[in-house]
Amino acid sequence: MNRGNIEDSGILKFLIGCSDAILLTFSMTTIYHILQIATPGKVDAIGIWSIIVIALLCYIPLFLLFPPILLARIVRSDRIVGRVIYLTVLHTIVMVFTFTMLPFPSISKTLAVYFFLLFSVLLVTERLLFRFLIKRHRSRGNNQRRVIFVGNSPDLVTLYKFIKNRTYGYHVAGVFSEDPAAYPPEMPRLGRIADTFAYLKAHPEITDLYCAFQKTGQSVFIEMYRYCENNMIHFYALPIYVSYLKRRMILSEIDGVLMLSPRPEPLSETGNRLIKRMFDIVVSLTFLLTLFPLIYIIVAIIIKIQSPGPVLFRQKRNGLRGREFMCIKFRSMHVNNEADTIQATENDPRKFRFGDLMRRTNIDELPQFINVLLGDMSIVGPRPHMVRHTEEYSHLINKYMVRHWVNPGITGWAQVQGFRGETKELHQMENRVTADIWYVENWTLWLDLRIIWLTFWNTITRKDKNAY
Repeated sequence: MNRGNIEDSGILKFLIGCSDAILLTFSMTTIYHILQIATPGKVDAIGIWSIIVIALLCYIPLFLLFPPILLARIVRSDRIVGRVIYLTVLHTIVMVFTFTMLPFPSISKTLAVYFFLLFSVLLVTERLLFRFLIKRHRSRGNNQRRVIFVGNSPDLVTLYKFIKNRTYGYHVAGVFSEDPAAYPPEMPRLGRIADTFAYLKAHPEITDLYCAFQKTGQSVFIEMYRYCENNMIHFYALPIYVSYLKRRMILSEIDGVLMLSPRPEPLSETGNRLIKRMFDIVVSLTFLLTLFPLIYIIVAIIIKIQSPGPVLFRQKRNGLRGREFMCIKFRSMHVNNEADTIQATENDPRKFRFGDLMRRTNIDELPQFINVLLGDMSIVGPRPHMVRHTEEYSHLINKYMVRHWVNPGITGWAQVQGFRGETKELHQMENRVTADIWYVENWTLWLDLRIIWLTFWNTITRKDKNAY
């Protein structure tokens, strides 16, 4: 089997870079000539080839700083796309700034915007095509890493079931274990733990060793680690206590002391919080200053006609770190004393006709852009629950409060997965909480954009049957 690593291939990275340069040239040339035809003379400031050269000079260092991640054995498609969007946004900003600083006319904003859009689409397509070809290459038995497992742990079984996917390029030779019954039949048992060293000496093609010791002494563990270090074998140790938690853990360090934490929290990083907050401010402010005043006038008139009372409905809900805030919505029910205690049901008599329509089309949520601008909410995040529900479910559902580690949202991952509306049974809320925690652990700006699109799509196609 091929011991080489595609993920470390300088030649392949160079080819991707060359492909990027071709796509950049094509994108800039295409947009340039289209604009020349549509608006003659407005983009012919310094000539197309001068623009392309400067664009390439801006792109090369950024490509080296943020190389493609598609070569990794295990990487999600949304991360590949997110890296491309981040790269093209940064490149466009640097390119426009460079033209501004140079002593000749800068490129037009129209050219920069359309170039960014076309180049991003082409680059995403190229990256996903490369990823498809690499996975196909590995699925045919090429570029394999040969792996052995050592120890007695259910974590090794879980790991095996995951990496046996042929497109990842792992070939598990077998397991060394004191307990043959601990592993499924398709995992060949190569011997006892003490036989590992003899096997490694006889099979120099082994590239990776995963071990999980529960009863074996420290001396054997250290000896195995040293052998791998001295024979170019990648050594991975699975902490046995992690299996008690039944979840993945994140390694961190404080002054040389290694620690494991239960989950990644992308929004705990200042840069990510800043990106998300700036996105929230720009979008909410734009909406509130343009479309919202007209929507408010129309909705207010209809509400007043169909149901006496205020136009807006305010309710205490739990937000970031459990802090209470006043969530603002268009009132969709007749004024009643049960609004803060009882969820809306499908045929709830408290709803008036237009209120029912607003709930089904999410129009009632639009005033929450005010909450977003104030910082109490985000456009995307776990939906804020009534204070009463937080008090109730925090005692019934494990890890319920984890969803409060980020700002609540107008829409969220749970909602686009269908986990919204009335929660008649406990498992319905558990599904929602599981989806919310997944969002907390996997946030990216690309994921937010995807959720916004799915919310819009589900609304216009009426796929959301639980919206009432």
